[in-house]
Order: sequence, then C-alpha cells, then structure tokens
Amino acid sequence: MKGRRAVAPRPGRLRVRPARAADAENIATAQLRMALETERMRLRPATVARGVRAALSDAAKGRYYVAERGGRFAGCLMITREWSDWRNGWIWWLQSLYVPPAERGRGVFRALYRRVLADARAARARGLRLYVDRRNAVAQRAYGAVGMDGGHYRVFERVLAPR
Repeated sequence: MKGRRAVAPRPGRLRVRPARAADAENIATAQLRMALETERMRLRPATVARGVRAALSDAAKGRYYVAERGGRFAGCLMITREWSDWRNGWIWWLQSLYVPPAERGRGVFRALYRRVLADARAARARGLRLYVDRRNAVAQRAYGAVGMDGGHYRVFERVLAPR
C-alpha cells in the first residue's frame, strides 16, 4: 500500500456513568494516586479500599461517577451532599476527582462535570462546590473553564485521627 498513510485508530468514545461495585478497585487506586500526586500523601490502601466500598454500598455516604473511554477507566469523582439552610436545598460537593495523566486534556473532567451538573439540576440541588489546593493552577483553570469560580470562601479543616 505504497503512498497511503497509516491512520491512527479512533480513540474510544467517552462515557460517564454512575459507579458500580465492580469499579471499587479502579476508584481506590485513583484515590491513592491522587493523594500522592496532589498532596504527597501515602494513604493506607486497605483503608481507602474499605472507604470506597462503603460509599459504593451506601449512597448517603457519597455517590461516585466513572468516566470510561473505550470501556477503560478514564477518571472518577464522588459527590457528597451538604444541606444549606440559606438556600433551603442541597449543595453537591465534588470530591475525590481523579483523571489519569494519559487522559488529561481530553475532556474527561468536562464530561464528568456536565453529567454531575445535569443530575444536580434534575435533583433540584442548589449548587455545586469543590475545594482545590491553591497551588494547583492547572485544576483551577479546568474548574474555571466549566463555569465555576473560586468563590469568596476559604475552607478550613482539622483532621481527626480515628480512635
């Protein structure tokens, strides 16, 4: 086939769906990688695995979404809810967001966000929130690109050790 250029295979279609129990290992691995990458924290794999399974089995703890490209894991995030008496409704917090390096810049976060936004609107949620390390400029640009802003709040935290 002289004169023909090789055509790269078409990348798989990106799909976002609610997570299932079978996604637990991919989600737990993503959380371990995210903690190491963003905060240089080495989490205990067994603890993270139990935490992910707990949320997958009890929607009151959180709700995961998984992005797939061509049937392969391309990212995830979790939603937790906070009641707002000021707004008389739920605020959805985007948490545990991770997109593997090979998938970054390919629309994974945008697809996850659009799905969550559509579900939040359908559920009549009153807002979406997330927190980001202030040194993570790349993530902040991604969040701004979907219409989120830094807001006027700062998040303070005190981590309590398990007893």
